[in-house]
Amino acid sequence: MPIWLAFVEFLQQVLLTFYRWTGSAGFAIILFTIVARIVILPLTIKSLQSSRKMQELQPHMKELQRKYGKDPQKLQEETMRLYREYKVNPVGGCLPMLLQLPIFLGVYQAVINLTRVSPAEHAGSAMLRVLNEQGIAVGVASATLGQPQLAGSFLWLPDLGKTDPYYILPILSVIFQLIVQLMATPRVQDPQQKAMMQSMLILPIVFGYIGFIFPSGAVLYWVVGSILSIIQQYVISGWGSLANYLKFLPTDGGLFPPVPPPSVQAAASSTGSGSASATDEPAQKVDFWEVLRPLTEPRSGAGESPAQSTESAAPSEVRQAAPRRRRVRK
Repeated sequence: MPIWLAFVEFLQQVLLTFYRWTGSAGFAIILFTIVARIVILPLTIKSLQSSRKMQELQPHMKELQRKYGKDPQKLQEETMRLYREYKVNPVGGCLPMLLQLPIFLGVYQAVINLTRVSPAEHAGSAMLRVLNEQGIAVGVASATLGQPQLAGSFLWLPDLGKTDPYYILPILSVIFQLIVQLMATPRVQDPQQKAMMQSMLILPIVFGYIGFIFPSGAVLYWVVGSILSIIQQYVISGWGSLANYLKFLPTDGGLFPPVPPPSVQAAASSTGSGSASATDEPAQKVDFWEVLRPLTEPRSGAGESPAQSTESAAPSEVRQAAPRRRRVRK
């Protein structure tokens, strides 16, 4: 793979340039990590946005499956309509991830190559030691052949080409990766999302194990990248499900707040309509009868009520009965 090797070699030269600028292998790795993350930042933001929107649409998707589960064609039509309504591309998060994956692997490979000694170099250094013992001059190559190109101490690390003797970087790697995984998942989860999150929690443990056997320079790159991922995740979507475990964290935040599920929207709309009907319905009834009462009171005849007809009939009967009594007296 000459193209891949040329790409890794280019990244190694960039990292060595930072090393010459800073004079410290540790600061060179940190600066290199920041620059690499800035380069792939647009792809990362695009991927996080798409992943966030797909998570927010999961309640809507479940509602559609409940309604149209027996009609696959209708379910597909409603699903595509939902994607168009929320402007979501179901494969939008895959392309940025695929594009930044070779960049990430190349950067990681460059750091590994510059912070460790290859088996060939080990064999070469052993051969040079044998030649030196025989009194054969080999020049200055023997002083540098068995050393990594990014060697040297940094903070508590005596040599970036070797593992962390205090295991601080592997522990930090596990903690920061766990934070990233929790922030990447929504606060409100269904059973499927909870099972997926539990399966993803194995990744921090895997990277922690790698941190115990890889050179500390490579683990330093991974830890700094995890810190930058936490910052990116917070800016995009807030604290996520991490707020469920750390109660002092705010539940809102990020540039893309979550969309309420359909059940919440329906409950809110029903609550709003119920409160409106409870307050407005009696007033509408009073106003209605108040308006109609002046129109019905002056009318008589067919429009009279039974009570009015009996009241009007009673005086006529009294008038008719009065003359009859007078006739009897005469």
